[in-house]
Amino acid sequence: MTTSTDTWLTDLRHWHDQRDAQATAAHGTAALTGTHWLDATPEPIEGLPGTWSALDGRIVGTAPGLRIDLGPGDRHALGDRELVALVRAGRLALRVFDPAAPTRTTLAGIESFEPDPAWVLTGTAERTENNEIATQPLKLEHIDGFVSDNTGVRVRLEIGGAERVLQAAAAADGALQLTFSDTTVGDETENFRFLTIPAPDAAGRIVADFNRAYLPPCTFTDHYLCPLPPAGNRLDLPVRAGESRLRRAE
Repeated sequence: MTTSTDTWLTDLRHWHDQRDAQATAAHGTAALTGTHWLDATPEPIEGLPGTWSALDGRIVGTAPGLRIDLGPGDRHALGDRELVALVRAGRLALRVFDPAAPTRTTLAGIESFEPDPAWVLTGTAERTENNEIATQPLKLEHIDGFVSDNTGVRVRLEIGGAERVLQAAAAADGALQLTFSDTTVGDETENFRFLTIPAPDAAGRIVADFNRAYLPPCTFTDHYLCPLPPAGNRLDLPVRAGESRLRRAE
């Protein structure tokens, strides 16, 4: 095994350890117990004191002797729980993370396929005539029926001996976010998966390491709002790389 492969394996194992730690943390991925959409009418939320509403772009909770005011992205500790404000297309929601959530207390970790360097694929992102990354609108349907508007980038990868053109969403830092499914779903993997591809280089080249494909948050609890794979990203072959299933405690 070469030094570069040793480094790749070490980095990959560290990434898996971080994924396990984040998922099982007290207020980690698996601890979400609700995403509560709010408007100007105060309403109760089970397990929380007082009433909650969305006012002037902020979430406000009031109870005798208590007032909580959260902007999008703000976090607030309330007893053992953690509250997080979320905005999507101008609508506000309050997320509640509870360490006692059964989805967390029964989670022992995340299973993965064995590391396979053959699933480190090189490809290209489509470019314009001016040698810039070509972008186009990309609509993604989410698991709750919402359709989001994204900046899309077409990427070309050789998978299973054939060139595939996949749609990725461009992130603010230049990275590309791929949502895909394959024929392992149901038997070998628990859900469709995500893959973050580092930003293309100056020539538009990309490296897609499917060993870092990961299960979406909605695998851990039903209260997430994950985007589904576009039709062209539903592969007709198995991708036996990356995360596969959740491992539950005995």
